[in-house]
Amino acid sequence: MTNMTDNKVVELTPFRADLIRSLSRRGERILAAADLANEVAALEPLEAYYIVREIGLDQALPILLELNQEQLEACIDLDCWNRYDFAVDNLDEWLTAFALAGPEALARAFFSLDYVVQLLYLAQTVTVYDPDTDQVPEEDTEKDTPRAATPDGFYLLDVKNEVTLKTHPFSLLDALYQYDPAASHRLLSASRVDLPTQIEEEALHFRNGRMQDIGFASPEEAVILFSRPAIRQPLPRPQIQTDSALSRLPSVYAGPLVATSLLQQALSLITDKERLSCLEQEIVWAINSAIIAYGENTRDIKQIMDIAERVRDTISLGIESLLVQEGTCLPDGAAAKAAELLEVWSITDLFRHGFGATQGLQQEARQSLDKPRFRIWYDLAETHQSDEPGDRLERAFVTALLGRHPLCSGFNPAHAEAVKAFACLADIDAAHVRLKKLVTRICQ
Repeated sequence: MTNMTDNKVVELTPFRADLIRSLSRRGERILAAADLANEVAALEPLEAYYIVREIGLDQALPILLELNQEQLEACIDLDCWNRYDFAVDNLDEWLTAFALAGPEALARAFFSLDYVVQLLYLAQTVTVYDPDTDQVPEEDTEKDTPRAATPDGFYLLDVKNEVTLKTHPFSLLDALYQYDPAASHRLLSASRVDLPTQIEEEALHFRNGRMQDIGFASPEEAVILFSRPAIRQPLPRPQIQTDSALSRLPSVYAGPLVATSLLQQALSLITDKERLSCLEQEIVWAINSAIIAYGENTRDIKQIMDIAERVRDTISLGIESLLVQEGTCLPDGAAAKAAELLEVWSITDLFRHGFGATQGLQQEARQSLDKPRFRIWYDLAETHQSDEPGDRLERAFVTALLGRHPLCSGFNPAHAEAVKAFACLADIDAAHVRLKKLVTRICQ
């Protein structure tokens, strides 16, 4: 399907212009900008996060210092939670980056975080004693860090040694007291009131709300991607707010959309900029939902780009499946017909149709395990498996089909476990043939 449209025409489309605009918003270009503050201010929170992650925290300090509160909170929300658990060591990486600019920059960054996150950091890193009211235990002389008093003399502090941090909590508190002694005192006072588990639950609640604001579904909502779609009646389109007709695709999402696919070809025929912007935001929502549903961490940019590719291919597969059901002759007129489908079906529904197209293949793989000889081959301990490279590829192929979200694997001899999504019905057909031949060979 790679030749359905003329590449010279694609270059001139509004969609291609949006992709170029998104790809231009990369960290290196922003770092070199004459007006860095305005460049950073124009970024959506999700864009800002991925830009910082792409270039690395150690190189991103000029950008970090220009982040507004919403942008920085989004960075921490995306980077410092492992699903339901707060990762204080991840927050420490961000604080350490700010500390390179001095105590004032460190304090400003910390105080700009959600107040409950500030409390959560303290709850996980220090124990606060009031000498006037608490029974202060004897100091543990074997600790690397001795007990310290706050600069105002009100509290004694012990460091909790569960996590090793690059920026010592006492160094952070010194910076906070230098910047705003009254606010620092109130923060330590508040940290003594609630239990750490209560603080973490409240922080997670507020974090989930902010995540939805930047386009991430809850885990319960995200799993709808991997459910069977309605056959005839599309669901209502998701209500996604768009502030302008300009593309807000993060560059890490835009990159995979440059490659030729049925989705790209359909989007290239959309000339209404407002409609195109809404579709692009639906794609962002689908990619974000896939990240949540796959249980991936947004810290790994390579993995996020891989997921964006899977979403692109699964949507394309869903479009093709619907076109075939409608009797459209492929490839003639496929792009135009696909563009018409974008007016009817939401991106989420198209993804679900693509996922649905893989279910027969997955069922066939599961049924193959009912054959005793095939089951014995598949369950063979690694120490007894064949050293033949082809055997490893076949095992990876079957394993990927049996996963919760069936994928294509066993195609790369140099990396047998590499996976990708099925991008078209021809991929599905080829996998059916491959599986049948493999079962026949093993069971004969």
